[in-house]
Amino acid sequence: MAATLQDFKAELFRTLANPVRIRILEVLRVTDDLTVGEIQQRVGVEPSNVSQHLSILRGHGLVTTRREGTSIRYSVAAPDVYELLDVARGIFEKQLDEQARMLAAAGE
Repeated sequence: MAATLQDFKAELFRTLANPVRIRILEVLRVTDDLTVGEIQQRVGVEPSNVSQHLSILRGHGLVTTRREGTSIRYSVAAPDVYELLDVARGIFEKQLDEQARMLAAAGE
């Protein structure tokens, strides 16, 4: 059975629905091509946890790997995902601004 566009979108958003995976993508945005250990240091979670999240991201085509000696290095395969993260940041910032405006109006 072929997946619909809506199915694809839902699966993509399920993949992104974890703060650790989003943090991994943000780390790779700043410094692409990192090992699990390098990602773990920047994200601050256990290496096994990072590996699980990288596996999920890789399984959904968001990161790729390449072998360098005994290390496996991770890179973002779909840089367009950053547009989604940027839009989410914009929505978040608008909500914060609205909350601040409402608080200021309530205090007057």
